[in-house]
Amino acid sequence: MRFAGFGPEAEPMKYQRFDYPECYQTDHVQVLDIETLSPANEDGSFPPWPLHEPVCCSVLSQKKIGDDYAFGIETIDFANERAGLRRLFELLDPGATLVTWNGRGFDVPVLQLAASRQLLFEDNALRTAWMAPRWAITHADLAELYGRFGGAGRPSLANICKALGIDAKTQGSGDSVAAMIADGREQQVFRYCEEDVAITWLAWLHYAASRYASPSKLAHPLAAFDRWLADDTDERFSHLMHLRDLSLFRDAREADPIFRLDRLILQAERRAALANMRPSAM
Repeated sequence: MRFAGFGPEAEPMKYQRFDYPECYQTDHVQVLDIETLSPANEDGSFPPWPLHEPVCCSVLSQKKIGDDYAFGIETIDFANERAGLRRLFELLDPGATLVTWNGRGFDVPVLQLAASRQLLFEDNALRTAWMAPRWAITHADLAELYGRFGGAGRPSLANICKALGIDAKTQGSGDSVAAMIADGREQQVFRYCEEDVAITWLAWLHYAASRYASPSKLAHPLAAFDRWLADDTDERFSHLMHLRDLSLFRDAREADPIFRLDRLILQAERRAALANMRPSAM
């Protein structure tokens, strides 16, 4: 028996899996977000993406190891653009699913253009994401996935998080990056970027659980992330601790043992089925 959800109203039920083109692997993902500077338009509109230069890039990495998950969050300073790109090339794993919010239309082309500006023409995971067609399963652009590729418009990350009950943009906004840089508050920009990859990852978990009709794809990694944050004794990620107060995290902490037991039962059933398929001993 499986569970359709978790939280106070979760009920056991059978569900059905379907196969659609959006077959992203979910065990190893990297969530990417950038903050940029650009010349201001006279009419106050958002400048075209080729005019943006990266200030920093944050990457949240989640990788399943055994029955648990390893996490990491790194922010790359682009004060030296060439060195920043080199570090990004090292950090991005071609075997991971790259997750972004509007990354296909902004983050990835901005970074790839910066690589061209620095004459860094080489094969790497960023180039792969830049060249990938819209339906490629190596890059999950959540702005497209939640907007159903234009069928439901292009929602903002803030609005999706609001609908999901996730506190977002507590460290600032993209519009305030230039002012923070001018005031010498680069560290606040970095914290803002790290919060963005964290909430983008939460939006990804909701999408993955819905896509695969598998609530454990939300509860299991979320509970592991909660433990990872709790172990942050040096308070490196203190600006993310407010996320642990969300009811979503509380529900995941309560549901995770149930899903662990569910997986063990399923594994035992599969082993028993395989044993029954073996020829009888002669």
